[in-house]
Amino acid sequence: MKGKSGKFGPRLTVSLTGRDYAALNAFAEKDQVSASWVVRRAINEYLNNHRGELSQGAVASAQGKRSSSSAAQHQEP
Repeated sequence: MKGKSGKFGPRLTVSLTGRDYAALNAFAEKDQVSASWVVRRAINEYLNNHRGELSQGAVASAQGKRSSSSAAQHQEP
């Protein structure tokens, strides 16, 4: 059985402290958006602020590692 096809691509699981989780949900509720939206926006802002710190080779290497490990984890029986 195939997984749900999302419009955002790969998924990531992150553990938060209770305090950070509550704050995240409070911001999401205040802005009437999902917690996932807030996290995607925060990641996007972080990456935009730090984009020059990584070489293109490092990004390509990380993408290759993610693709091969992702494929191994998501193979159908």
